[in-house]
Amino acid sequence: MKKATARHILVSSKEICEELKKEIENGADFAAIAKEMSECPSGLEGGDLGEFTPGQMVKAFDKVVFSGEVGKIYGPVKNTIWLPFNRNNKLNIRVKNIKMENVVIIGSGPAGLTAAIYCARANLKPIVILGNLPGGQLTQTTDIENFPGFPEAINGFELMIKMQQQAEKFGTKLIYDSVKTVDFKDGGPQTVHLASGDKLISKTVIIATGATPRWLGLESEERLKTKGVSACATCDGAFFRDVPVIVVGGGDSAMEEALFLTKFASKVYIIHRRDQLRASKIMGDRAKQNPKIEIVWDSVVSDILGKDEVEAVKVKNVKTEVERTIECKGYFVALGHIPSTGFLQDINKDRQGYIELKSLNSHTNIDGVFAAGDCADKTYRQAITAAGMGCKAALDIEHWLEANS
Repeated sequence: MKKATARHILVSSKEICEELKKEIENGADFAAIAKEMSECPSGLEGGDLGEFTPGQMVKAFDKVVFSGEVGKIYGPVKNTIWLPFNRNNKLNIRVKNIKMENVVIIGSGPAGLTAAIYCARANLKPIVILGNLPGGQLTQTTDIENFPGFPEAINGFELMIKMQQQAEKFGTKLIYDSVKTVDFKDGGPQTVHLASGDKLISKTVIIATGATPRWLGLESEERLKTKGVSACATCDGAFFRDVPVIVVGGGDSAMEEALFLTKFASKVYIIHRRDQLRASKIMGDRAKQNPKIEIVWDSVVSDILGKDEVEAVKVKNVKTEVERTIECKGYFVALGHIPSTGFLQDINKDRQGYIELKSLNSHTNIDGVFAAGDCADKTYRQAITAAGMGCKAALDIEHWLEANS
């Protein structure tokens, strides 16, 4: 008989394996199964292709393949289950050992990386899934003047690289992958399926996937981002002193952006496709009464002009179809944001898709799953507030793990 060392084993008793498969798929009590199977007197660690005698058993983890079909093992009992077998009706079972993590962080913006720094310093060995845009939306920003500690401003990409390096310094593991689906349940363990086909099993998860601005979708919008095109007046408004700018939108967010920009710009044009604002009356009145603001009604932006920076916009009246050109140096889109939470099926969200948190902490409706940053914040959406929320989530995780150890 060969010693069990490889990743594959030959198992007998097709009936037992099929019965076990059904129990696994139906969410069986693994502790009870483990106890029942432990009647076998001896065991092997791992597995090999070989002949085994009745009564022996093998320790299997994570994914079990029965005749080419996949059944899933989620734990508890440290993701372990005992499978009895004999030499008759041999059946291949493929085993893969998956480690139980303390915390998996989905997202690598200010919220995710701040959470990683705090978790790593608490010796929780966090894992950060970087996603499709490592560093998040902040990497698309040029100079940041309102993040504490950088009196001379700092480039957004550079700031996120420094955060990433700080997280790695304390032991954070980074995974260059994105999340496809998740399987969350109260109390855990939590399962995160990656686009690569791999999966992670963790006691806790922090969702820090952020939110993306709604754009008009113009080619020139994409080409001139960070060159006069922005989705954050609070972030970039101070760079447009004594020059004209435009704001696209008609809701409260657009009014807030426009009013903020009047502190710096010489003139602020609000481009709105209707003849009435969607904003609340008080916000609309404030914008209308501001001498620096001009509202361009029934109009849409058809193009942004400029080779290396914004120089003007083409605006088309949707009723008359007459086009005009408005000179400006800044273009601010204020059409709202889309939280990156579409892959979350069991997490409570509001109508816009933002994650709903319990009280002032980072707890979601699922015990052991937490959220931080713009995916759970439709009000502030700033790098510094996202970082603060990441800190809160990490501290909440520490307390949760202590209480549930």
